[in-house]
Amino acid sequence: MRIKVSNIRDILIFNLFMIFWVILLIFLFSTSFNVNFENFILISLLIINMLVAYNIGLIEGLIFSVFMILGYGTYILYNILVTASIVDFELKYAFWFFVFPIGAYLVGSLEREYGRLKEQVEKIREKEKLILLDEITGFLNINGFFHRLKEEVTRANRTNLSLSVLYVFISDARELKNIYGREGYEKILEKISEEINKNTREIDIKGIIDESTIGIILTNTDLDSANIVREKLHKFLDRILVEIDGKRRPISLKVRIGVAQYNTGEDFILLWERAKENSSYDV
Repeated sequence: MRIKVSNIRDILIFNLFMIFWVILLIFLFSTSFNVNFENFILISLLIINMLVAYNIGLIEGLIFSVFMILGYGTYILYNILVTASIVDFELKYAFWFFVFPIGAYLVGSLEREYGRLKEQVEKIREKEKLILLDEITGFLNINGFFHRLKEEVTRANRTNLSLSVLYVFISDARELKNIYGREGYEKILEKISEEINKNTREIDIKGIIDESTIGIILTNTDLDSANIVREKLHKFLDRILVEIDGKRRPISLKVRIGVAQYNTGEDFILLWERAKENSSYDV
């Protein structure tokens, strides 16, 4: 038997749904003047068969349906040969021979397909976590950047070496996307990343947090040196030349850059938030 722990919630929802139908059937049959007890038993067995197929598995559900068919077939034969209560074999009797396996197959296949799709989604999410580089800029993505920031903060705390962070915010990103479109803005991001790489060291760690925010980790760098890097970046980022649609266009950027130096014992998120806050004073 296979019941996955990760699917307990989904199984519980399905089971509650089926139990609701059983309760509804009980209510309908109990309030009806023309109660057909045989149909009530058969419908209840069908629901049980579907529960088996969903909770345990398709094969098990089909095996259970075979037992249901054998039991029902024995009941029909008994009424034909022994009690003679069934004289003519009607279509409604044959109906249940097909309903049990079909119900088990449909519900079991549904559970199997849902599980397969859920597994694929989980694999895609895991792959996304493993992919640390942004395709457009070549910088680390948000997961990779903050993972490295945490590592560098731990190292700086252990070695007492200086560490600074730059928070680069493109405040007119939305306007640029409206003017030049998605592809044009990607070209602008490529040029920005190119200028940042030219004006920082190879050992500095760059990451793109979102389409308007870039982070730079300056290892072994104090606040004064970080401010020099900030001024240098302003010089080259405030106005850039970008080739869009085959034409080189001069584009003025509104860039705010915040700087923060690591304080011993400080959390890496707090360091990042200080750099972000300081960017609001960069006008």
